Amino acid sequence: MGTKNRISTDTLIRIRNYGNGVFIIVSGGISFILQSKVNFILYGLCILTILLNGLISRQLIREIETYSDILEKNITQIIQDGKMQEFFRYQDSLLSKSQMQLARLCDHIERVVGEAKQDKEILQSLVSDIAHQVKTPIANAVLYTTALQKKDLSVEKRTCYLKILSEQIDKLDFLMDNLLKMSRLEVGIFLLSPQVLSVQETLAGVLGSVAMKAAEKDITIYVECEEELTALHDRKWTDEVLENVLDNAVKYTPEHGNITVSVKRYEIYTLIEISDTGIGIPQEEIPKIFQRFYRGKNVRDKAGVGIGLYLARQILSMEKGFISVQSVCGKGSKFSIYLSNY
Repeated sequence: MGTKNRISTDTLIRIRNYGNGVFIIVSGGISFILQSKVNFILYGLCILTILLNGLISRQLIREIETYSDILEKNITQIIQDGKMQEFFRYQDSLLSKSQMQLARLCDHIERVVGEAKQDKEILQSLVSDIAHQVKTPIANAVLYTTALQKKDLSVEKRTCYLKILSEQIDKLDFLMDNLLKMSRLEVGIFLLSPQVLSVQETLAGVLGSVAMKAAEKDITIYVECEEELTALHDRKWTDEVLENVLDNAVKYTPEHGNITVSVKRYEIYTLIEISDTGIGIPQEEIPKIFQRFYRGKNVRDKAGVGIGLYLARQILSMEKGFISVQSVCGKGSKFSIYLSNY
């Protein structure tokens, strides 16, 4: 490519020189015929102008060739290694400006490649997690289905096996439903539509869904929320957040315990605090509870798959909110959910 450019440039230089030579000969002939001092002066000025033009053109052509060669090296380097070889960052020149644009392009390509790599790692991790989580209930379902095929099985055992099989199917259904929500949120298939809505109305719907579970354990739920309080949130997905946190509070609070839900409005955020008198969370596990599929050591005997709090954090992040937790083992936990006001 560089050789072709030089051949073309040399041809242009020769044409220009031939043109200048013809012009000098014709002008000199006219001046000689006219025999005028003014004509000779003009002739001399023309020659000087032509010489200066030749020098300037030569310099410009050299600069253009240098510009072309360096850009060619930069582009080749970007294609091969993803970064530039030469970069005159602080020079006020056309080359420097062009290189700045190439550098921006290089950064953009690097960012896109990085995001693609990150997406691939997330997908691999997700597939691995799904395979691990689905394996146990499916294996149990196969085991008890095989056992139920025995003809000499007693009615008591058959009833027990059917109950266990039903529980495993429910667990698998719950797991797949949450995995579907999680995957759709991560890849952006579900788009949230936050609106300024009544917090009290949102809480009322969620509290109704956990009231029966709380009543079975004689757990009292206290609610402190002013009727006029509003916040920016997508009601459907915020219901998911609040239900996950409240369901955990009921699940990990012993019988006759208490759960308190309080709402306070601040300048930027509306805070929903959910406190319980449950078993609490060890301090070393608090940074991990929002990770996908993480379950604490003291709750592994309870039903659950470790997706709820992960989903809660993802949803709140998409609503310009966030979630935090404070907890003391044996005394309970307090989850703070922040919803944006605007």
